[in-house]
Amino acid sequence: MPVLTDVIQIIPPDRDEDPEDIFASAPGLIFTDDFQNLHGDKGYTIVYKSRWGPIELKTADPQAEGERQLFSHYLWNASISLAERISYDGDGGDNTWSVKGERVLELGAGVGLDGIVASLAGAEMVSISDYPSEVVLANIRENAQKNIPNHLSSNYTVDPHEWGVCDSSFATKHAHSFTRILAADCYWMLGQHLNLVRSMLHFLTLDPCGRIYAIAGFHTGRRKLAPFFTVAVEQGLELEDIFEEDGEGNRREWQAERDGGREDPTERKKWLVIATLKRRSSATFQT
Repeated sequence: MPVLTDVIQIIPPDRDEDPEDIFASAPGLIFTDDFQNLHGDKGYTIVYKSRWGPIELKTADPQAEGERQLFSHYLWNASISLAERISYDGDGGDNTWSVKGERVLELGAGVGLDGIVASLAGAEMVSISDYPSEVVLANIRENAQKNIPNHLSSNYTVDPHEWGVCDSSFATKHAHSFTRILAADCYWMLGQHLNLVRSMLHFLTLDPCGRIYAIAGFHTGRRKLAPFFTVAVEQGLELEDIFEEDGEGNRREWQAERDGGREDPTERKKWLVIATLKRRSSATFQT
């Protein structure tokens, strides 16, 4: 896997170079030693260098304070890592995270990168969802329409979903419909962990083959992130695999706490926790 920041480029509003030219002229020299973990700003274009060619993404410009506090108007390294993982179906890459032929739901989509990649990677059906903010959803629609070819347009939808709300028309229609759930950097709000897990359990297929792909950065602190996995297990999910990986692909064991809770903020934001979850077979669920 390449260095995460090598596969994206930020194009300011007043720069109109072709994305291919930008990648050719400055590979691997995009950021400083202070590892960049979020990308984008108003009017900027984020270019992700995918195996299908450049994917160009715009960020939303939410005006309401509540919408801005969701931070869905950025692209985070967790989303890039997830996009890299689901891009392959065994032809030269790790197929553990393949979404080919799967029914995929992206939760907290932000700019929609992972849902777009899932569509390109051969998913049977993709729902790209985020909080019911029309500014955010409209931006995702524009990004999807720009980057998903017309012949795949019937294979994806952009849908509103507030975590934990399982009686909306969208949630009712798609109960237990998805074989893969993608959730990148959705874990920094302690008060939303239970709601997020409720949504995961509601939408995830009852078939044992169903999987949740969860990736998150430590930029908001390990203490805000780690309790999600405790809540998930308490509610009936099982951790199939979990580890930590930095932006250069170095791996280490997952730890709920490091350095006695005094982890260096500059160092920790280089790292992601990467997990695969599934239903615990003996659990009983209510939605």
